Amino acid sequence: MKALLQRQNYEGTKYQGDKVTFNAATKAITIVGRRAGISRGGALIVGDTITYNDSTKIVVALGDSLVLRDPNQGADDVTSRGRIAYNVESRRGSVTNISTAVESGEKWYVRGAEATFVGDTSKAKATAFYAKNGIITSCDDSVPDYYFKASEIKMVSKNILVARPAVLYISDVPILWLPFMFQDMRSGRRSGLLTPRFGVSELFRNSPTYRRHAENIGYYFAINEYMDAQAWMDWRSGSRPSAGDPGWVRVNGEWRYRWLNRFLTGRLALSHLGQRDGTSNTALSWAHQQDFSQASHLTTSVNYMTNTSVQRRTTFDPRQVLASIVSQAAYNTVLFKLPISVGGDRTQYSGRSEVSQNFPNINIQQLTFSPTKWLDWTPSFSFANQEHFNIDQAGEFAYRFVNKGNGITDSVRLKRNVRNTSWNLQSPIKIAGWDWSNTFTFRDQDYRAPASIVIVDQDDTTKKSTRVFARTFSTELDWQTGFRLPSLFQGTFNLSPYISFNNVDGHGFWLRTEQSGGRYVHQTKRISGGAGITPTFFALLPGIGPVSRMRHSVTPSLSWSIAPRATVPRDYLKALNISSASYLGNLPQNQVTLNVSQVLEAKLRSSDTAKTATNDSKIKLLAVNFSPLSYDFERARSTHHSGFTTDRFSYDVTTDLLPGFHASVDYSLYEGSVLSDTAKFKPYREGINASFSLNGQSGLIGAFNRVFGRAVPNPTPQIERLEQNADDALANRASAVPIAGSALRNRQYSMPTTESWQAQFTFTSSRQRPPTGSGIILNQDPGNVCAPFIANALNYQQCVVDATLLNSGATPLTRTTSGSPFIRIPSREALQSQMSFHISPKWAAQWGTTYDFNARQFASQQVSLQRELHDWRAIFAFTQAPNGNFAFNFSIALNAQPDLRFPYDKQTYRPASR
Repeated sequence: MKALLQRQNYEGTKYQGDKVTFNAATKAITIVGRRAGISRGGALIVGDTITYNDSTKIVVALGDSLVLRDPNQGADDVTSRGRIAYNVESRRGSVTNISTAVESGEKWYVRGAEATFVGDTSKAKATAFYAKNGIITSCDDSVPDYYFKASEIKMVSKNILVARPAVLYISDVPILWLPFMFQDMRSGRRSGLLTPRFGVSELFRNSPTYRRHAENIGYYFAINEYMDAQAWMDWRSGSRPSAGDPGWVRVNGEWRYRWLNRFLTGRLALSHLGQRDGTSNTALSWAHQQDFSQASHLTTSVNYMTNTSVQRRTTFDPRQVLASIVSQAAYNTVLFKLPISVGGDRTQYSGRSEVSQNFPNINIQQLTFSPTKWLDWTPSFSFANQEHFNIDQAGEFAYRFVNKGNGITDSVRLKRNVRNTSWNLQSPIKIAGWDWSNTFTFRDQDYRAPASIVIVDQDDTTKKSTRVFARTFSTELDWQTGFRLPSLFQGTFNLSPYISFNNVDGHGFWLRTEQSGGRYVHQTKRISGGAGITPTFFALLPGIGPVSRMRHSVTPSLSWSIAPRATVPRDYLKALNISSASYLGNLPQNQVTLNVSQVLEAKLRSSDTAKTATNDSKIKLLAVNFSPLSYDFERARSTHHSGFTTDRFSYDVTTDLLPGFHASVDYSLYEGSVLSDTAKFKPYREGINASFSLNGQSGLIGAFNRVFGRAVPNPTPQIERLEQNADDALANRASAVPIAGSALRNRQYSMPTTESWQAQFTFTSSRQRPPTGSGIILNQDPGNVCAPFIANALNYQQCVVDATLLNSGATPLTRTTSGSPFIRIPSREALQSQMSFHISPKWAAQWGTTYDFNARQFASQQVSLQRELHDWRAIFAFTQAPNGNFAFNFSIALNAQPDLRFPYDKQTYRPASR
C-alpha cells in the first residue's frame, strides 16, 4: 500500500466510516457513519453521510455538523449544519448554514444561510466566500452578543471582507445601519484613507451651543518597507465664535522611517493650527536614533512651537498646560579610548516667551591611566553653556528709551537674556595610596539687561547708593588642590586625614565683575587641614508580633578642619559688592561639620521554618537623613554670636510601610548672609515635598484589616508598584512627549491592571523667606501684574490665570553680585492625587486631581468611568485643565475595531483676553 501511494501521477484518497458503498458504474462511493470522512490532496471533509464521485471529483456531505478543512487555503475550517458540496479538483463548493473564521488582528466569525466558496489554485492560495443573509461578529459565544447582519457578504481570505448593507445588532436589537462594511485582512501596511473621527452630534446637533468638530480626516501612505507617511486634518466649527473659541483648522503631517540594517529609526511630524481670529501655531517634532558603531550613538528629540500661548489656550490636557516643550540631542562616542559625550537641550514653556538652552555640553569621562603600579591618574573634563532668552520674570525695567536725535524719544521693549558658561577639569592623582586632587574651574555669567544695584560702602555699611548698569557679568577662574592620606581604622571609624589649599572666600581665585570695571582681581589662598570619621553604630532590638528582630543603625559623619587667619583684598570684596567692615570670611577657622543618617530595620518572621532568611524578609521601618551642619568656634568667639556657617538645613524620611513614601523638608537658617556679622539665626521653612502610594494589598492597609477582623489577600510583588500601564493615556507625562504627529491622538483609557484599588498622593509646598533691609524688591504677584485689567472682570480673570500659570514654572535667576533686586514669587502649596479602583468586576474608575491651597480650588480634574461590555467598552470622561478649559467625553467602542465607536465630545474653551 505504501509503494502504491508513492507512485508518480497518482493521488490517494482516504476514507473513514461505518459503512461504505461503492458503485462501479458511476465511480461513486457513499460512506455512512457518525464520523464519516474523506481526505484527498490535503482536503478533509467530515459528516454523517458523504458521497464522493471520482468522475466529477465532487464530494457531497450531509449531516447535523459538517466540517471542511483545506490546509492549502488561507481560511479557517468551514463548518455547516445541513449540506456541503465540494469539488476537490477545482476547489469550489456550496454550503448551507456556513460558519467559518478569518484572522485580521482579531478573529472574525462569518456565518450565512447559503454560501458558495471558490478556492484559488495559484500561489496566493486564497478562498473567496459568497454568502447571503449572513452575519459577521468577533464574539466567540454560541449566541453572539453582537453581530452585523448583511444581505450579501464577500470574503476573500488573506485579503478583504465586504458586506452590504450591514445592520449592527446588539442582543438581537438593531442599533445602526451601514450602507456597507469593509475590513482589510491583508498582512503588512497598505496605503489608504484614515478613519475619520466624529460623533452623531456632528451630524445632528442637539444643542445650539454645541460646536461641531471632526478629526483624523486624511490619508496614509505606505511608501516602502523602510518608511511611511500620513497626512490628516482636524476641524472645529467657527459658528457662533466666542472670545476664547473662534474655531480652528489644524493640518498635520508625519513621516516615519526605520532601517534596521542601518540601525536607523525616527519620525518627523509637522502640525499647523490656524484660528479664525488670525492667530496660529506651528509645531514641529523630530525624533531620530542612529547607531554608527558599537561605541558611537546619536539620539535627537526636537520639539518646537511658534506660539506657545495658543497651545496653552487650546489644550484640554492638564499636563500640557504646565508642560515644558523640551528638545534634546546627544552624541556618544569613544575617541582615543576616552568616552566622550556631546549634546544639549532646549526648553520652551507653555504660554511663556522664555526659552532655556543648554548647548553645547561636552563631557569626557574619567579614564584611569596607570604607568606604574603605584601611580594612577584619572582625569576628566566637562564644558557647559546655559542660556535663557526672553526672560519673562519681573524686572526693574520693561523698556529701553532711545533718543532719535530730532527731539523724539522712542521706546523699545527690553529683551532680557542670561548666559552661564563653565568648564571643569579634574586631574586627581593617586600615589601609593595618597590622593592628590587638582581641580581647575572657569565660570562666566552674563546678564544682558539693565539692572539696578544697591552699592554698599566698603567702610560704612549704612551708606548705600543705587546705580543702574547696562549689563552685569561675573567671570571666575579657580584652582583647588589638596592631599588626602590613606584611611585609618578601616571598617570601624574610617579616619581620613587631609590637607588642602583653599580660597578664603567661596568665589573663584580670579574674579571680574561690572563692579570692578571688567578688571580681574584676585583673593588669597590659605592652607587648611583636618580629618573626618564615618563610624557606624548599631543595636539589635527584640522583635514584637510578626517582627522577629529589629536593627537600629546610626552613621554619623564628623569632620574637623582648621585654617589660619587670612585677608581678602578690598578690591576683591568691592567687586562682589561686599563691605569689608562686616566681612567674616577672613577670620581663622576651627570648624566642625556633622552629618547624621539613621535606619531602623525589621526582620519578619518566616511562616516556613525550613526556609533560610533572605533579604526579602527585611523591611525598612524608618530611615532619616540629615544634611550637614557646620559650626565654627573661631567665628562664635569673634562675633559673640552663633558660630553656624551653614545657611540651609534639610532632612528626608523614607519607609517601606508606605510604598513609595518619601518626605523632605528644607529650612533657611539665617536671615541674611552667613558671611556678614548682621546675620540672624532664625530658621524659616521654605519647602516641603512628600509623596506616598497605597493600594488594597499594602502592608499598612493589611494591618488595619487584621485589626477589624477582615480577610487579607495574599500579596503579590507587583501589586506594590503603581506604575501606569503603557496604554493608559494618563501615564504619558507631557514634559517630553512629542508635540506633533500621531502620538498626540487621543487614546482610550485602560482599565486598572488589578481588581483592587490604588492611590498615589504628592504634596508640594514652597515659599521664600521674606527679604530684609532696604534693597529693591520686585513682586511677581498675579494681582499686581493684572491690576491694569481690573476694570474688565473677564480680562482681569484671564490675566490672573495666565500670571498664576507663569509663576508655576518660574525659577528665580541668580544675579552676579549682591545688592541685586529680590524677586518675590508667591508661595505655592498643592496636593496631587491619582486614584483608580474597581467599582465592580466590570466597572472601573480613575480620578486624578490637583488642589491649589493658595487659590483654595481644584486646579485640574481628570475623571473617567469605564464599563467593560464583553466585546465593547464604554468610557465616560471629564477633564478640566488649569487654563479653565473643560471637556466631557462619552464613547462606546468595539474592542475588535476601536474605530467603530459612538462618541460624544463636548469641549468648552475658557474665554481669553485679547
